[in-house]
Amino acid sequence: MNINSLPPLYHPFKEIEIGTNRLVDGEVLFSLSDNVPLLIGVNGSPRVWLSIPADPKGKTWQTLVRDNKSLNPTVTVKVNGNTVTIDTPDGIVLKVRKENERLVKVQQINLRPFGINIHGNESSLTVMNSNLSGNMFVGAKVMVGIGDK
Repeated sequence: MNINSLPPLYHPFKEIEIGTNRLVDGEVLFSLSDNVPLLIGVNGSPRVWLSIPADPKGKTWQTLVRDNKSLNPTVTVKVNGNTVTIDTPDGIVLKVRKENERLVKVQQINLRPFGINIHGNESSLTVMNSNLSGNMFVGAKVMVGIGDK
């Protein structure tokens, strides 16, 4: 997904908590150049979009999950009430839980199987070998941007 053309059905939560960090009034957690690997939207249970690099240089990207629907037979999306889990043969890559209509918490994230060095849980977040903790990002379109635009 491109940062400049997010899906029309995507509406971000008011707050996203990941590790001990919080994005408030933002749009996306991460961007790699102009590509967005993950979106977590609000509408009932969390709505998730997941895209990954389709080539080693990350020039082209492919969507694995679109609005909680897997587009790849090796990727499973489980929606259980307010929790969405995305599982692959390499294990769980994402688990998010809606706390209320404003707040979603990322309980587990591991994008390393896709060549994206982002991983964490409710108490820690590591992005490109840097640990982020206790940060609040308010009004940022992107919480963490990596690479050239």
